Amino acid sequence: MVHIGLRRVRPWQGRDILFDVVPAAVLLVVGELEVPFGLTSRVGAGSDATVVVPIVLCCCALLLRRRLPLVTLGIILAVTIVPSLLFPMRLVYWGEFLPLLIATYSTGRHLPRRLAVVGLALALGGFASLAAIFAELREPGDLLFDAALIIALWALGLFSASWAAHWERSLRAELDRALAEERGVQAERARIARELHDVIAHTITVIVVQAGAARLASDADPAVARKALREIEALGRGSLAELRLLLAVLRRDDVTDDGTEPQPTLATLHELCDRMRGLGLPVRLDDQRGDVALPLGLQLTAYRIVQESLTNVVKHAGSAPTRVRLDRQGPDADFVVEIINDAPTQRGEPVLPGAHRGLEGLAERVRALGGRFSCGERPDGGFLVRAELPMPEGLA
Repeated sequence: MVHIGLRRVRPWQGRDILFDVVPAAVLLVVGELEVPFGLTSRVGAGSDATVVVPIVLCCCALLLRRRLPLVTLGIILAVTIVPSLLFPMRLVYWGEFLPLLIATYSTGRHLPRRLAVVGLALALGGFASLAAIFAELREPGDLLFDAALIIALWALGLFSASWAAHWERSLRAELDRALAEERGVQAERARIARELHDVIAHTITVIVVQAGAARLASDADPAVARKALREIEALGRGSLAELRLLLAVLRRDDVTDDGTEPQPTLATLHELCDRMRGLGLPVRLDDQRGDVALPLGLQLTAYRIVQESLTNVVKHAGSAPTRVRLDRQGPDADFVVEIINDAPTQRGEPVLPGAHRGLEGLAERVRALGGRFSCGERPDGGFLVRAELPMPEGLA
């Protein structure tokens, strides 16, 4: 991987065509038409042919504007300034000056603040050089307007970056709150499970002892036997009341109308993905598992893997496009769950020590089912989580 300006250079992805290729192509076509048809006023004494190649180079440089903003700006300035120092040249608006404005905006939008200031200084310095070369640009009104336009586009880029960062922080905070609430519920249920174990273990132990005493005393001393049976009855009633209390706590959250608690399954993955889309994460569900019925335990494990992975995507990769894939390629094959996210377009929350404890818990759950779990960065800068869950005998 190459790192320039604290940003990772990643391969092109599908949506880059919309944000990079299409604008560059439109400017290239309009810029080349600008020359023969005179769509804007003439600047410079060169012939029309002198701007054909610079227009192509300026528009092609825009393909890098989100990945390498400073490099893009440098290429555009070099293409417009250097030939003008050596030969009589023309300067056109659509094919050269507008790409300069877009590149200036990109430095404010896609670079850290300090490097963005360098980009503004480079843009203003380059424009000053062009004004020194082309007399038409030295008109006071035009000079001030063009300089103000450069600064305004740069400031718009800064504002856009600040707004996007604020939106990402709000999204992460909302997910953190939801995750904290869910973990609190899980912790409470774990505590109740321990209490259930203690209650049941104590009750059964005492019942076994009292039942043995009643059996031994049933012939020799019926009164002792009746007393033991009464104690068993009282203990059973008390334990039943305590169990009902604990179960009521378990049922107070996420209950259906008939009083039964819904368990997440693969059928509810669409709802999970819809909630994530509503929070701004572009996630696509690719379900290729076929019609084989899966045990609820396996479905719950798959659901938790997807849920934890999507939460991590939002926390650490922002709104990176993500694909959830469910697959089973043969009757004897394992059930595969994959969550694949693209490289983040903006840096999300840094990964701190212990940040992968959720994934570690998922790995333990998968291994408990006899499956395989793996996760890690992809070569293009994204992240992959993959779990292979074996099908129980009789369903394979």
